[in-house]
Amino acid sequence: MPIYSDPKAPTPEGSSGELDVTIHASNSNVNSSIANSPLLTKLNNLRLICGEIVNDHNVQLGIIVLIVINAIMMGVATFDFVSENPKVDNVFEKTDQAFLIIFTIELGMQLIYHGWTFYKDGWLVFDFIIVVLSWSFASLQIIRAFRIFRALRIITRIETMRNLVAALFDIMPRLGAITALLLLIFYIFAVLFTQLFGDLELSAPFFSRLDYSLLTLFVMMTMEWADVARECMDQIWWAWAPFIAFIMITGFIVFNLIIAVVCDAVAVIENKDDLEPDLFSGMFENGSKAEGGEGDGEAGTQDQLEETVVGSDEALVDDLAQRISFVLDSQREMLATLELLTRDTLVPSSPAEE
Repeated sequence: MPIYSDPKAPTPEGSSGELDVTIHASNSNVNSSIANSPLLTKLNNLRLICGEIVNDHNVQLGIIVLIVINAIMMGVATFDFVSENPKVDNVFEKTDQAFLIIFTIELGMQLIYHGWTFYKDGWLVFDFIIVVLSWSFASLQIIRAFRIFRALRIITRIETMRNLVAALFDIMPRLGAITALLLLIFYIFAVLFTQLFGDLELSAPFFSRLDYSLLTLFVMMTMEWADVARECMDQIWWAWAPFIAFIMITGFIVFNLIIAVVCDAVAVIENKDDLEPDLFSGMFENGSKAEGGEGDGEAGTQDQLEETVVGSDEALVDDLAQRISFVLDSQREMLATLELLTRDTLVPSSPAEE
């Protein structure tokens, strides 16, 4: 399991090389002054020891285990046998305090090792904010419920989760357009349903006001729409039509757009590591050949580089085509399921079947 145990691990703000170069540049700038000062030498040795300890693979694995145990204990603490027993509740509080102290020590060692470059690593800053908020709100009973967000620190320790979060942030601009489209569809259907079914006597005021209609449509988007549709159909026989239209648009078309965008972002991240080494290795190999040749060597280098880029693009396009095909197949299956459910809903059962 990839763990955030290496200070050279990639960060959201930049590549691992940038952070590593920054750290080594700061080290080279102070090496001369450290050599002439025994105090600075001791401090630098302390910094290196802290970095070696806190970034050790086993230490980071232990931190992950502690985060998981702490999150589980927070969940167990919600049961009555803990909350209603002062002694047991006090034990859980003391244990939680011990976990927070350990996390604070680990963060402090990271700060000692990285120095001012600590704030250039977005994941370390995220850890810092979580720990500081945990201490700040420790005395407030209401805010203490948000301590469970401390479990989010496990994202900074597992590379797969970090890549997934990075993918989600990368697709935010495209998701914004899809979200705007979804909001427009919601508003149009909310006004439509309020005008069509607002005066019906239903078991609940589903469509009596615009805000009620918006809430009902949100629930319907989760496929909990059959009961509301039946109540409206008891009074208006054609009421199924707008329900089916809304479910088709939101439940399948819009959601499949979101799935396609997410798959696109994940595919780009998965192929980035495969594409970049081949591209740069080809550049270096071609460059070495060009140094030994003359004009023909330079032309061959350019041709080989273009072939490498074209081959990489074709592989990426093929992968995206397979993913889109999978999404379309899933959409067809969902449409068939919806058609079957709609048929069962609209066709009343015979007395013999009952």
